[in-house]
Amino acid sequence: MSVGKSRTRLWFLWHSWLAMPLWAFLFFVSLTGTIAVVSTEIMWLVNPAMRASGAGEPLPASALIAAAEAAAPGGRVSSLSWGGSHMAVGARMAMPDGTSSTAWVNPVSGAVQGLSTGNSFQSFFRALHGWLMTFPVGWYLVTLLAIPLVGSLVTGLVVYKRFWKSFYQPRIRWRQAPRVMWGDLHRVAGTWSIWFIAVIAVTSLWFLIYMMLFHLGMGLGGGKAPVLLARDQIPVTATAPRPDVDAIMASAKAALPDMRLRYLWLPGTAYDPATVAGSSGQVPLLPDYVRVNPFTAEVILIEGGMEAASGIELTRTIMRALHTGDFGGLPVKLVWFSFGLLMTTLVFSGMMIWMKRTARATVEAVRGLRLAEGPSNA
Repeated sequence: MSVGKSRTRLWFLWHSWLAMPLWAFLFFVSLTGTIAVVSTEIMWLVNPAMRASGAGEPLPASALIAAAEAAAPGGRVSSLSWGGSHMAVGARMAMPDGTSSTAWVNPVSGAVQGLSTGNSFQSFFRALHGWLMTFPVGWYLVTLLAIPLVGSLVTGLVVYKRFWKSFYQPRIRWRQAPRVMWGDLHRVAGTWSIWFIAVIAVTSLWFLIYMMLFHLGMGLGGGKAPVLLARDQIPVTATAPRPDVDAIMASAKAALPDMRLRYLWLPGTAYDPATVAGSSGQVPLLPDYVRVNPFTAEVILIEGGMEAASGIELTRTIMRALHTGDFGGLPVKLVWFSFGLLMTTLVFSGMMIWMKRTARATVEAVRGLRLAEGPSNA
């Protein structure tokens, strides 16, 4: 090979090496997204205060709020969250110094098992994965990965002939050379995660398009006017009355008897309703919201399900649920976590194959350039 062709080949290889940050970035986003899916469950394993036994009759919401506020003098509970019979109830509180704190209350005994301050581990990892802690630049950097992800899925199906054989005849030659082993692992992981890659790629592309249109002033719409109390419904008293949370919960339960309880948000202002959220099981991907007058415990509005939202709102809610696996409880989360690991392995194995191939080609190109320049220098 001539000196000119050798140098051109070397420049091409340097160009290939510059793709390394893209591989590393895709690996980072895949890994952080996988961890974010089970971030609450990870904290449940690490933090004993979040654990609870489901044995016994659960206490009413008023008792949980009273226990949380007694454990943090001056704190005012703004919301309660239920994560299942294995988890303590999280009571989010606004503190007098302007900070926030979460009290983990045993739902049966009412004992406060611990306090957490600041943002949660879940919030941190979702922000790290979703927008790299730098919104909106990070949001665009992450969601733009949907384009190469869709491209890699399509080209992979074209290049890998009879890929379906890996479903019933998966072969990974662990004892062969690393190049062979990583190649087998890449093909098997890619085949088994086809559906998951398609879900993540399509939902990410939706997030990208939605945000672009929003910043261009061409939002897709679907927004609703906030639900507020009429002025004549607000009692005139010297001090703001505390809402009867037990009556609020009873009204919401009567409105949707089969709802699996997830959240209670107390009003932030005198005009705000209390909101009880959960899933009625009719449409697992779509949450239900019951807006309740905090002064009379009368149900104002029921939102959720197929009938109570526009097409854009339904799409937005479904896309988020499909992307995060936040529907159907722990079993669905474990499925999303498992295939997230598989997708992360797919990215890592592809990176290893690319690195080994490019490194070998770089060594050969440098050796060829030296041989080509040798006779001319002599």
